[in-house]
Amino acid sequence: MKRIILLAMLAATGRLLAQNITECRWWINDDIATLSTASIAPAADATLNAALDLPVLTKSYNTITLQFKDSNGEWSVPQTTWCSRRTGAANGYEYWIDDAIANAFSGSIGPNTVVDLIADLPTGVPAGSHTFTIRFSSANSTWSVPLTAQFTSTVSIDELPGITELILFPNPVTEQLGLRLNTDAARTLKLEVHDLRGAVVLGLSTWSVSGSAYRNWDMSDLASGSYVLRITDEDRVWSTRFVKH
Repeated sequence: MKRIILLAMLAATGRLLAQNITECRWWINDDIATLSTASIAPAADATLNAALDLPVLTKSYNTITLQFKDSNGEWSVPQTTWCSRRTGAANGYEYWIDDAIANAFSGSIGPNTVVDLIADLPTGVPAGSHTFTIRFSSANSTWSVPLTAQFTSTVSIDELPGITELILFPNPVTEQLGLRLNTDAARTLKLEVHDLRGAVVLGLSTWSVSGSAYRNWDMSDLASGSYVLRITDEDRVWSTRFVKH
C-alpha cells in the first residue's frame, strides 16, 4: 500500500512539473488595488519589461510583486523586486556620516561631472569605523535610494607623528581603496598591502604628500579576505587592517 501511494505521489508531481505557464499577475508597492494580469501563450518567451503595464508611479523607486499561474490553475509563490521610474539626469547629491542626517552635506552635479567624494569627506570624524550614506537628486526633484558604505577613521598615529585625520575608504573595499590624510610637512610614504602572514601581496609604490592629500588604488585583483595596509615614513612604520570583498 505504501508503494502504491508513493507512486501516485510521484505521478502527481510529474504532472505538476509538466504544466505550462498560462498567466502572470503583478501589483505595485504592496497595494493589491494595482493588480494587473496578462496571458502567456504556450511555449512563448515572456519579456516582462515590455509586457507589464505599470500604473503611474509617484515615487522614484518602487516594488513590484509577480506571480505566475500554470495550466492547473495554481499560482506560484509571489516574488518581489525593485523597479525604478525614469527620473531625468542627476543634478545633485547629499551624504551623511553614520545616522546624522540632520548634518548632511550637499553638492551639485553638472553634465559629465566626476565627483571624488573622499576629498569632500568632513574632517573631525572620530576614530573608529563609520558608515557613509549618499543619495542623488534628479531633474524631476526626486531622490535615489540611499547607498551606504563603511570606512575607517584614525585621528592621530603615534608611530607616524605629524600625520593625522587618516581615512581609509571604503572598508570593506570591492574595487578602489581610497586613503586621505593630513601631514604637517612634506614627506614621502611607502605603501604596501600584506596578507595576515606578513607577505607582501601588492606594492603601492611611494606617495609624496604635503598638507591634505588623498589617493586611490585598484584592489579588484585581490582575493577576498583580510589584509594589512603598511605605511612607512623613513624608518617609522604603521599598519592598519582592511577587508576585500
